[in-house]
Amino acid sequence: MIRVDFHGVEAHRCVDCQGLFFGALEKEQLQKMRGAEVIDTGDENLGREFNKVDQINCPRCESRMIRMVDGKQLHIWFEQCTVCGGSFFDAGEFRDLKHHTIGGFFRDLVVGERR
Repeated sequence: MIRVDFHGVEAHRCVDCQGLFFGALEKEQLQKMRGAEVIDTGDENLGREFNKVDQINCPRCESRMIRMVDGKQLHIWFEQCTVCGGSFFDAGEFRDLKHHTIGGFFRDLVVGERR
């Protein structure tokens, strides 16, 4: 993991898959900041492949993370740590999270249940 910073708010990017790890409050802070999606530089096609991996350990505390679905955009699946509260988004997912689009609305209609 390497540290990435956007206007004083820190996240971490995986050097292998380019996914992003956020501490308990960092995701919410960055989600509200205009332009913060620039930290998500990963290839969304690679992110979709890694999204199939559903059992990962937290980069911060090594606890098993649980699978989550964003409540507003059901096509966005991420992992969250129940111990430290951190969240992991595959490459491209944070960019997608930042932008509510009509395409996302239709993806939500056809996305299958996460297993």
